[in-house]
Amino acid sequence: MEEQELNKKIVIVENHSRNNVPRMDFEILANFYRICKKKGITEREVSFLFGKHDKYFTEILNPFHKEDIKSEFLDILPSIASRGIQEIIPNKLLSKEAIDIQGSYIFEKNIQSELIYYKFTVSYIDGTRKNYRWKIEINKGNRSKVNNDLLKILKKLISNGYFNKPKYALTVYLFLREKLKLKLSPLSLQIALSKLINKKIDPDYALEKGVNNTRVVYSKVMTAKDVFSNFCQNNNIWISKYEPLKNISSLFFIWYQDIDQNDKLLTWNNGKILYAHTINDLLQLLKDNDKSFNPPINLAQWLLNMKELLPSEAIIYSPNRIMKGFAKQDIPDDILEDYVNLINVIGDLAYQGKQYEELLSLHDSPVLKMVWNYYNYHYLFKSKKNEELGFDRNEFKIALKHLVQKFEEYLGSV
Repeated sequence: MEEQELNKKIVIVENHSRNNVPRMDFEILANFYRICKKKGITEREVSFLFGKHDKYFTEILNPFHKEDIKSEFLDILPSIASRGIQEIIPNKLLSKEAIDIQGSYIFEKNIQSELIYYKFTVSYIDGTRKNYRWKIEINKGNRSKVNNDLLKILKKLISNGYFNKPKYALTVYLFLREKLKLKLSPLSLQIALSKLINKKIDPDYALEKGVNNTRVVYSKVMTAKDVFSNFCQNNNIWISKYEPLKNISSLFFIWYQDIDQNDKLLTWNNGKILYAHTINDLLQLLKDNDKSFNPPINLAQWLLNMKELLPSEAIIYSPNRIMKGFAKQDIPDDILEDYVNLINVIGDLAYQGKQYEELLSLHDSPVLKMVWNYYNYHYLFKSKKNEELGFDRNEFKIALKHLVQKFEEYLGSV
């Protein structure tokens, strides 16, 4: 070994030899490494998607040691590399075929970075040889910049309960890339998740790291409200809060998914929405009047199994707040989301039966649907710059007010 300091740079050179290495193990590693280099995926990013510490894959890449890719990771290599498994795992090797590896390990370190070079030759049983050059660069001291658009999307996923059950980094990465069609790097996801793990920065969206089958997972820090939300999710029954246009107390009603997979609002037999002014009154109403409405099939089980859970609303609908938000020059993101939520829940009632046909016609107003389409197709989950939203504000306000007033008629005494 030779070690010297050159202009504050540490250099280590070592010669190594390793014999009788399983060729299958090496070929898998070499193929996967080659594909990752071509795609621009770093060793740190591979380690992150494995659910391991930052230098985990760097340690595996050392061709002179016995650390190989563990069998538990073989199934996920194609997902990371976006390649077919046949491009990574060879299928035409001799049984128990071995190779010999000879070469050098060069390590260079300074204040800004670390460089690792592997220069080695592989000798095969048929007498042929092949030279390899692997280079690993680790930059240090650079502050990682958070992608705020990605952070916003992750917060929405947290709000929607996506992280209520632990998720592997690779699972989140593939969901964002394949389901939501986002263009992102594993590093940008790692940075964003790391920010959310800092519970002091934004407690409402805090995540925590855990371990499942020796791999890191990410899950929401569960509050009492989250636990109840999970309970409701498992039963497909939720409590919603509505703040009417008039200055009266808030109303609580039930939103559920029926056995036909349609989203509905719980109504009395006469078609009016069943509601109460407090959550406790609502729950009591459900227990005392089950013959006066057509209950969801699992409502009794939902009521029975609440036990010591703290009931709370899953969402708040406030038409007044939405209208005030749309009066601003730049409509806040949360107002846009609140608007879409309101339109969606009114739509659930509108499509619930023929008695709501008048509500349906107001719900399908062109200007209301224009804003709804903008949010869902040009704003929601988009990594590119959003297209501008242009519409007649006065026409929108009138259409929304008419829709809300008709909706409130189905609330009965409002």
